[in-house]
Amino acid sequence: MTTPIEYGPLLDCPLFDGLSREQKETLLSECTLQRFDAPTDILRQGETTPVMYLILKGRVEVIYLDKQGNAAVLHVAGPGEVLGEVEGLSGTPCSSSCRTLPEAMVLACSFELLLKHIPPALLLRNSAAIMQTRLTRDNELRAIAQFFSVEERLRMYLHQFTTEAHREARLSQSYLASMVGCSRQTINKLLGDLRRDGVIEIRRGAIAVLDRERLKIEV
Repeated sequence: MTTPIEYGPLLDCPLFDGLSREQKETLLSECTLQRFDAPTDILRQGETTPVMYLILKGRVEVIYLDKQGNAAVLHVAGPGEVLGEVEGLSGTPCSSSCRTLPEAMVLACSFELLLKHIPPALLLRNSAAIMQTRLTRDNELRAIAQFFSVEERLRMYLHQFTTEAHREARLSQSYLASMVGCSRQTINKLLGDLRRDGVIEIRRGAIAVLDRERLKIEV
């Protein structure tokens, strides 16, 4: 099991707001550490889950599969984020799948363990705060889709799906075209422009962002 100093960003997880550092470390020490060298579905859309997952290292894709079989990457979660807590606490099936990217490390936490360490009123407040953050993100994505140009939408999505620590986005040009709402030819041209401007690099199976600041557009 990890030592407290290795918990890093999980000590700042909003689900644990209101707990002391000692209380957080005690809870985390009772979780189960899992490492994934290859992409692995830890939560599956339509299935229930006995545990939630806390991301310690690496990233996890949140993927929605529609009835036609189209997969949409809704979010790329990083260290300090929690996945599956809403479905687990409510006993409802997962609304999307969560797939680890290579070299991810997560802590699996049962809901019995969660309730053992977090008072119900505090857990409710913190869960609601996390949901509010997700709703804000969803609202921003809706605004992006409705009011911004194709180039602006592309810049925003590339910014959203990367971080300063993880600058590669595993998004194909076909998927970007579908997400942005344009042809693949248009995406190729726009990516070429960003590459010439030194904002991105095109790598095998990924787009590497070199200058995230130049991708930022206020919503």
